[in-house]
Amino acid sequence: MLGGELAFAAALAALLAAGLSLPLGAALAVALALSLLVPGALVATSFVIAALLAPGEGGGLLYRGRALLSEAIEFNLAVLAMAVPRESRPPAIEVGAAVPGKRAARPLLLLHGIVCNYNIWRPWIARLQAAGFGPVRALNLEPLSADIEVHAARVAQELRALQRETHGAPVSIIAHSMGGLVARAALRLLPAECVGRIVTIASPHHGTRLARGFPWSPTMRQMSPDSAWLQALNAAQEGHLAAPLTSIYSLEDNLVVPPRSARLAGTPAHELRGFGHLGLLSSRRAIEQTLAALAQA
Repeated sequence: MLGGELAFAAALAALLAAGLSLPLGAALAVALALSLLVPGALVATSFVIAALLAPGEGGGLLYRGRALLSEAIEFNLAVLAMAVPRESRPPAIEVGAAVPGKRAARPLLLLHGIVCNYNIWRPWIARLQAAGFGPVRALNLEPLSADIEVHAARVAQELRALQRETHGAPVSIIAHSMGGLVARAALRLLPAECVGRIVTIASPHHGTRLARGFPWSPTMRQMSPDSAWLQALNAAQEGHLAAPLTSIYSLEDNLVVPPRSARLAGTPAHELRGFGHLGLLSSRRAIEQTLAALAQA
C-alpha cells in the first residue's frame, strides 16, 4: 500500500513538473499532499458503502463524522506501521518471558485482521506490559489470502507452544477483525484448558455484507453473512463456547456491516460510538475494556 502511494506521488509529481512547469521540489510536495487524499477517499467510500448496505445503523452525523475523520488518520498510520520490515519475533512484540520463581506467567497472543500484520499491535505493547502480561506474542497470519482454517491451525500450534513455555498457564487472546474468527476456529483444535479468555475487537462473528463484494477471496467468502463455514462455526459455538469471550465493537464500523454482527450471542459485549474499524485499535476505551475483560481470566 505504501509503495503504491509513493509510486502514485512520483508519477503525479512528474506530470505536474512537466505540465505546469513547476520546480521538481514543489511538484513533489504537491503530489505527496494529494497522495494523502487517496487513503482518505478509500475510507470515505467504505463509510458510504456501509451506510448503503445497512441503512439506519450507526449514529448521527457527529458520530459518523468523528469516525470517518479518525479512520482516515488511523488508516495512514496503520499503513506506515505495517510497512516496517517484519521479523519472525521482534523484541518489541515479544514482551516478558516465563521465568521460574518469579511472578506467574500471563501469556497473551495477539491476532490481527485481514490484509494486516502484527505491527498493528505496537500501540498496545506498553499497556499490556504495564498490566503484567507476559510473554506477549503477536503472529503474522500468512499467506494473507489463506483459508481461515489454515490460520487457525497455525494459531493452535502457537497456543500450545506458549502454554508449554509457561508451564501450562492458559493463554488469553486479543483479536482484531478476522483474527476473532481465527481464534474461534482454533478453539476447535485445542483442549479446553489451553485458552483462558478471548477478547475480539470489531470481529464479524456473523459476517459482514462488504465481503460479498470480494467473491474471489476465500477468506472474504468465509466472512460473508451467508457463508456455510461461518454458519457452521456459529451453530457449534454460539451459546456454548469453549472459552469465555468478550466482544468490543463500534456502531460506526465502516467494514463490519452491520456493526452488531460483531456480537456473539451469550457473551458479554461492549458497544462504542464514533470509531471506525481501525480506529478501535487506538481507542483508549477499547484498550481499557480489553484489559478489564482479561483481568477476569
